[in-house]
Amino acid sequence: MSDLEKRIASLEAINSIENLKHTYLNACDAKDVQAMMLTFKEGSCHIDYGEVGLFNNREDLAKLFETVACHDHMVESHHAHNPIIDLIDNQNAKGIWQITYNLINTKDHTMNTLHGTYEDEYINENNHWVISKTIFKAKSTLQTEIKDHLIKVIFSGKP
Repeated sequence: MSDLEKRIASLEAINSIENLKHTYLNACDAKDVQAMMLTFKEGSCHIDYGEVGLFNNREDLAKLFETVACHDHMVESHHAHNPIIDLIDNQNAKGIWQITYNLINTKDHTMNTLHGTYEDEYINENNHWVISKTIFKAKSTLQTEIKDHLIKVIFSGKP
């Protein structure tokens, strides 16, 4: 493989990994449990979402996701930005992402904004990148309540 072919392959891998993360976040917003699960490695994987939970497979994460988030009153919006993708080789990569998450809970009349970092590891299985490890670290949060057409700050700062 020529140097140019290697560079193109690297760019294609990075693009595939970025699309993988966006697929995960879009599936979360759409409450598409199956699509969300397919972004993770089958079998054993490491999913550490801090206070939300620690999971060693995608099925356990999907169960919690379906129970907690898959409701019409949970209006979610995930925004990933500032990715830094490091290709280790053609089968392994690491990535760091900033995330801004917004939740409007129309049942409880609350709004939450959370900012944090995803530290991911990826593997290429059958020419398809999947997440094998992810750790979310919260950096800041804003929790508000809507009452009598006013917004009241419940909490603002580091979690």
